[in-house]
Amino acid sequence: MLETALVTRLADLAPQLYPGRAPTDYDTPAVIYNRLSTQMEDDLDGVGDMGWVVMQIDVYDPSYLAAKELAQDIRDHLAIWDDEQVHSVTFVNETDMVDETTEATLYRVMMTFLFFAAI
Repeated sequence: MLETALVTRLADLAPQLYPGRAPTDYDTPAVIYNRLSTQMEDDLDGVGDMGWVVMQIDVYDPSYLAAKELAQDIRDHLAIWDDEQVHSVTFVNETDMVDETTEATLYRVMMTFLFFAAI
């Protein structure tokens, strides 16, 4: 599964890596990932086991520069990913935001990636 491979790939860079949303009590920087869409590739036998997956990866930190630096590290680390599970990763977009919560203001870097990977 792509999500399992993604967690393994980013474990050293982002130990606080969560699917969907962070737990109630979490440390920063926090990284949240979501699968936005999946398009399976057909092969000669019908639907194959490879496909195009759009993933959103968000970095949260109280420091704008720390969030931007971790986002850049994640982009760099994913750009060179090529193995049996993941054949290519294309960086699509980045958006900077501020999330103002009741606890603290967090800077958020939202990134979108296109993976060609085993589904």
